[in-house]
Order: sequence, then C-alpha cells, then structure tokens
Amino acid sequence: MKLKGKNFFSFEVLMLLCGIATACIEALNYGISLFYVIGQLFVYPLCFCIGGIATWKVTRHSGFWQLAGYSLLFSSLLYNVFHIVLYPVFGVPFCSSSHLSAMCVYILSAILPVLLCCYVYKQIEKRVV
Repeated sequence: MKLKGKNFFSFEVLMLLCGIATACIEALNYGISLFYVIGQLFVYPLCFCIGGIATWKVTRHSGFWQLAGYSLLFSSLLYNVFHIVLYPVFGVPFCSSSHLSAMCVYILSAILPVLLCCYVYKQIEKRVV
C-alpha cells in the first residue's frame, strides 16, 4: 500500500480531472463568476487529490462502488474543512445555511465526475492486471 506505482498515479490524475470537472459543472449550473471559478479550480482539485490519497489507503483493491463512495466521502470532508477555514480568511460571516448549501452544491456537482473517474480507473486497472 505504498504511494507509488502506475496505478496510484493514474488514480491521482483521474482525481485531479474529477476536481476540475466538478468545478466546471458547478460553474455551468450556478453561473460563472471569474473570481469564484478561479478559487474553485484551486480548491476542488486539491480536495480530490488529498481525498484520493486517503481513498487509496483505505480501499485500494475494493470494488467500484466502495472506491466511488470513499472518494466522494473523503473529498467532501476535506472540502468541508477548507470551507470552514477559508470563510474567516475572506471576511465572509459564517452562516450555517450558506455552509450547508455550499456542501450540497459540492456533493451534487461531484457525483457524476466521481462515478465517471472511478469507472475509468477500474477499467484501466482491469487492463493492466
């Protein structure tokens, strides 16, 4: 379970693409603000990459649904931490309803990219083995 190898790096590249796709889906669904999209293009891939490391450690040889579920869970938890930390940095008052709506938007925007990227990774893993 070392963090080396071709499978780990292909999974991390797919998680990076998943973060970019999630930011694009959210921007298309909820309006495009250049300042907001630039921030999301930094935070979302970072959340998915760090969450991908945790997912790789927990469920390396598991099935598709466990891989997708854990990657969505860990990236959502990490996004929640980033959201709580970055609210005071930008001077926005923390409101529970805005935090809850941001989490729901993140999860709804991330479901399709996570499923797609985990499916592609499982297909790559089958061909390599």
